[in-house]
Parts: sequence; C-alpha cells; structure tokens
Amino acid sequence: MEICGIYTVHKDEKIADNFSYPVHSHTSNEILVVTKGNCGIVIGDTEYALGGNDVAFIFENESHGLLIHEAPFEFYAVQFVPKAYKSAELDGMLSGLVGQCKNKSGAVLTVDETVCPTVVSCMRRICDERSDTDKDMYFTYIRAILYELGHNAVRKSGIAFEHKSKKNSGAELLNSVIDYIGDNLNMISDLSFIQSVFHYSNSRVNRIFRDTLGISVWQYVIMKKLDLAYNLIAAGYSARTAASRCGFGDYSVFYKSFVKHFKISPSAVKRETRPS
Repeated sequence: MEICGIYTVHKDEKIADNFSYPVHSHTSNEILVVTKGNCGIVIGDTEYALGGNDVAFIFENESHGLLIHEAPFEFYAVQFVPKAYKSAELDGMLSGLVGQCKNKSGAVLTVDETVCPTVVSCMRRICDERSDTDKDMYFTYIRAILYELGHNAVRKSGIAFEHKSKKNSGAELLNSVIDYIGDNLNMISDLSFIQSVFHYSNSRVNRIFRDTLGISVWQYVIMKKLDLAYNLIAAGYSARTAASRCGFGDYSVFYKSFVKHFKISPSAVKRETRPS
C-alpha cells in the first residue's frame, strides 16, 4: 500500500523459492521486521543475518537488499518520508538512531523480547490499515517503533558484503517488480514506479519482462488489471465499478481492452457467472 509518504509491504509465504529483493535504494527510510523464517539483509557495505526479534533500519537513499533463506517466512516493511510529516519528535528519534547505527546506511537491531511484540503489533497495524488520509495514525505507530529501537534494542554485528554480480539478478528483479505490481495494482497508472521504487530504467525492466514472459511491463500490468476486473464482475460488481477499482479512468478503453483480452463482453461475463 502507498499513501501520504508511506509505502508498506506485508509478505507471508510458504515457499522461499529464492525469493529476494535485489540491492536497490529509495528516497525514504525503511523499517523491516521478520516474524517467520530467516533471511540475509545487505545494508550498504554490510551483510547481516536477520531473524526473530531483529529489526532492520535503513536510511534514505542507501543501498540494501533482502534474500530469504528459510520458509515459511513472513515480514513487514514500511518505508516513510520524514518530510511528509513534520515533527520535531520524529526528527529527534531519527537523529538518535544515526548515532546508534555505526554503519552510515543503517543497521540491524535486536529488540528486547519483552517489547518485540509491541513492535510487531505496530508494524501489523501500519501494513493492514487501509485509511489513505490519516497520516497522524501511521506516524504514531512509526514513532512508537522508533522509540523502542532507540531505547530497547542493541545493534547486531554484520560482515563485510562482497559485491558479486549474480547470474539470476534479472530473475530477482522480475520477481520483485511482479510482487510490487500485485500489491499495488489499482494504484499503478504508468511505469514511473520502476524508477522511483526499484531505481532501474524502464528499458532494462522491459527487456527482462520480454525475454522472460514475452510481454512488456505495461502489457503485464494491463493483463493483471483485466484479470482482477473479470473476477470482480464475476463476483457481482458492475463493469464500471470493476473498471474503476482496477484503475481504469476511461470506461471505453477498459471495455475494448476487456473484449480483446477475453473475447467476451463484461455483461456476458456477468450473465454467465450469475448464480442460477
């Protein structure tokens, strides 16, 4: 979910299947909490083991990447831009963490086991909430997490990270972009997210999609939007409501794309799937 300077991710998977986020950076701070499984995380030039009671904190514009080692796994992540919520208290907490994180890019901190459930609960509330206007609520939870990191956590040691070019980096990037599209489908109106979230060029990601899936990124997005619209119509929603929920601003464009893709009209789908 992406709202008011905050972007959240919640992943709960039974199979690791080399799941990862390749090394990247973004113009926001990030908090990541793993609640199941174990993973490795690279923050700047340091690699850490991240497991139970561990929280990763990454500063804005710093490189980082994630690789899941054990399944089932679950993690919560929140990216936030401090300037989206002007608060002296928030600024003070972030300044305190700068001194605590010897690695200028961020750190992995082990949270006291008595307060770790509080941290996890705040992360769940941030990731599961669906309000797109109440910034105060989101940043209240973020400040609560930062307080615990500053007062009830100790820094973990890592090892120097060897920057290796991975043969499967293209597959990792493909999986990451596909996951992002799935989580944010109705909010994607163009391909600007490729640069803002993954910091790769559209041409590079398009090449990976065409080489692997035989279609461009935008064709994949439209296909997923149409699939979702079909399911909504089959579930009883009107075609116009389904189009709107899937991010189509122009119904005529949606209608033509739907018929071309499924070889059937939205009204025919509604008739065929209507309970008898």
